[in-house]
Amino acid sequence: MTVLPPPFNGAAVHLGELPATHDSVVVLLFSHGRPVMVRHRDRAWEFPGGHTEPGEDVETTARREVREEAGAELADLTIAGYYRLANGHTTVVTHARLVGLVPLTGEFETLEVRVFDVLPPDLSFDDGLYAHLLTVIGLPGVPPTVP
Repeated sequence: MTVLPPPFNGAAVHLGELPATHDSVVVLLFSHGRPVMVRHRDRAWEFPGGHTEPGEDVETTARREVREEAGAELADLTIAGYYRLANGHTTVVTHARLVGLVPLTGEFETLEVRVFDVLPPDLSFDDGLYAHLLTVIGLPGVPPTVP
């Protein structure tokens, strides 16, 4: 008998609402309908995001993190909901359109920023959460399934 792990490593996804408190923000970033991702120094490809600093609201955290990790400026920002990991860590999910990039300084953990047609296979987190979020929010970038 094969026992499968719970979807998304046990994360519970809640769309259309904000949590009472949160620990971090992720930005599903897009340019011309294509996902923009960062390659983390110690992991692989991921959407930019990170921990909320004291006194920051969701939008401030999102805009700071995309500037730090991707050298990106956003045109608009939409809050889609949140997910809570099995350990209680809560991340607000946002999505935004990219309006410009500046060269990375090397000061943060990002090695590269790239625009993809679909999510790459070498993601930092292989739990399927990114593909699920893109699908349920109605955003592009989900790889076609192989029959």
